[in-house]
Amino acid sequence: MRQTSAQIDHAILDVAAGIFATHGFAHTSVQQIADAVGYSKPGLLHRFGSKEALHRAVLAEVQETVEEVVALATAHHHHTDQLQLVLDLVTRRALERPGMVQMMLRSFDPVSQEPGIEKVQHAGYRLIDSLDAPLNGPLERLRVALGLELIVNAAMTQHSTVDADMHVPAEELVPTLVSLARHVVAGPV
Repeated sequence: MRQTSAQIDHAILDVAAGIFATHGFAHTSVQQIADAVGYSKPGLLHRFGSKEALHRAVLAEVQETVEEVVALATAHHHHTDQLQLVLDLVTRRALERPGMVQMMLRSFDPVSQEPGIEKVQHAGYRLIDSLDAPLNGPLERLRVALGLELIVNAAMTQHSTVDADMHVPAEELVPTLVSLARHVVAGPV
């Protein structure tokens, strides 16, 4: 089945997000992204116009992804298992679009000089707030960030081209990651 233009753009933006998250805006080239997505540099520029436009599109998608998770967390604020629901959604989004979630986590870097990152940082902090609202201490916030990092790292292994025999079907991986992340976020019992 042929992909739509929107599906192609989503795939390109996710790969670009992962590259921007890893190398930063200043150290990422259009050629690097084009090579990673199997496009020519002119083909990628035809689609997005410039590196800056591509970066803005990535940031907009990251913010949209985070806002979706925050909306779920807010809607289920009084649910007895809100943490489980939110971690499940984050895990599924990370498996679908690991670059987006990786970019969101990189926005927490206090020395980030990424252009336009402030909106993503704000959305990311809202996500942490939605997960640790009853706790609100630095250690609890760190636990949330570590739980999210665990999910992203596992998701990245699922998209790795290196076959290290760590590819796990989603129906097994999601509950495992949610359980591990939940344990990290909740801390000692």
